[in-house]
Amino acid sequence: MGRRGGQPRERDVMDFLFDGLVTLLALAGIIYSIVLHEVAHGYVAFRLGDPTAAMLGRLTLNPVSHIDPFRTIALPLILYFATNGAFVFGGAKPVPVNPYNFRSRHKGMMLTGIAGPAANLLIMLTCVAILRFPYLSNTLVRLFFKIGLWNMLLMVFNMVPIPPLDGSRVLSYFLPRELAMQYEKLEQFGLLIVMLVVFSRVLDPVFLFAFERFVLLAGRFPL
Repeated sequence: MGRRGGQPRERDVMDFLFDGLVTLLALAGIIYSIVLHEVAHGYVAFRLGDPTAAMLGRLTLNPVSHIDPFRTIALPLILYFATNGAFVFGGAKPVPVNPYNFRSRHKGMMLTGIAGPAANLLIMLTCVAILRFPYLSNTLVRLFFKIGLWNMLLMVFNMVPIPPLDGSRVLSYFLPRELAMQYEKLEQFGLLIVMLVVFSRVLDPVFLFAFERFVLLAGRFPL
């Protein structure tokens, strides 16, 4: 009787360990997705003639090189405790770019800006391709679903046209030069504006739409 009674507990422990492992692996995948996002910015800038990121050692997959004391550590912790875990927001240290090293300053900034979300798009599509494989265990489905979904949301969020988010680099390129110069001045208030927009939840319908599209692309939902 004791052995049979212990089996559910053992199963619960194993389920707990598997859940923890999936969460840790997904977290590692998300961290490296953010790293690749930043490296993509620096690599494209380097290819376009700006060696700033390379000279400062930012073209590396070592996460330590991309940690920002405020954006990566302090801000997520402050928001986590302030909202009782309901909302967390943060990011990596922005890759330094000197636009005056580009042959075309505005085009260079646009291409450098869009490189980060493009990296997230490629990671997301890779996860979708894996999720389409028919003989995938539920553990792997949960893992790649989480990584793919986060990359989808990272891509969408970063394309919001609020300086200094990447979408602002794209929008600025297509604006008339005088208007673009005024628009770019918003960057000094950018982090505050982004936080107000996120806290106001006006982007919730956008994130919900992105989530639904990802589920359709993946063709499955983790159990």
